[in-house]
Amino acid sequence: MPSLATFANAGYPFTISPDLAETVVVVPASPDLGIVEAFLAMMGRFGDSTGAATTGVTVTQAADGDRLEGHDVLVIGIPQTAGASALFAGAPVRIENGRLRVVERNPIERVFGLISPYGDSDVTETNAFLTTAARFEGFVSFRSPFDSARTVVAMLSTDPTDLPELIQGLAEQRINAQVQGDLSVTNGEGMRSFAVGQTYWSGSLPVWMRIGWWFSERPLLMALSGLLIALLLAGPLYLLLSRQQRRRLGSEDAA
Repeated sequence: MPSLATFANAGYPFTISPDLAETVVVVPASPDLGIVEAFLAMMGRFGDSTGAATTGVTVTQAADGDRLEGHDVLVIGIPQTAGASALFAGAPVRIENGRLRVVERNPIERVFGLISPYGDSDVTETNAFLTTAARFEGFVSFRSPFDSARTVVAMLSTDPTDLPELIQGLAEQRINAQVQGDLSVTNGEGMRSFAVGQTYWSGSLPVWMRIGWWFSERPLLMALSGLLIALLLAGPLYLLLSRQQRRRLGSEDAA
């Protein structure tokens, strides 16, 4: 995590609990019709994925730790309102002069970015795209600051009336496939996605399966590891076959 692709396809991680009992939805204090419509559309999409009514969901207007701890969080609103809350304190994006901008990575995060399956995202390029856009409309996901095992997904638009259309776009296969990484923004023709934050595990896997998954996301390292294993096995095998060859030749000479 975070993975907006799994969110776009199946509503993960919110749909882990079919009735959304482990989900808190944060909306503005005075939501307009666009936000209400977007909320209902998203609940319908979750219900369609799970086959169950989203009767366990909690809706709140206060993004505080007491309410959000132990829950995955879905934010619906405008960047200025959402970005001002403590929920976005550790997010890979921030609101600056009314626009969304990517936070610069520290040296340690850049090193880990080199071995990330998404590569080391170019923050300058991403910020250039965000600042040249006349408006922002898209998704951003990151680890919850109130619970390290939980995830935040924010659906934001500078114009709340565009939020329902943003959700309806997920039903189109072409647009759905373009939602990737942890930041996905509309660009007039579809969605453009970026990986700007750190990745982390959500849930648990057996050690052997986790290792297999880690390598499956990094084909270059998997190829290099296979080559290294082949070399380690080839050395002893070569010595064994060479010894057998010398013994066979020695036996033939003696005869």
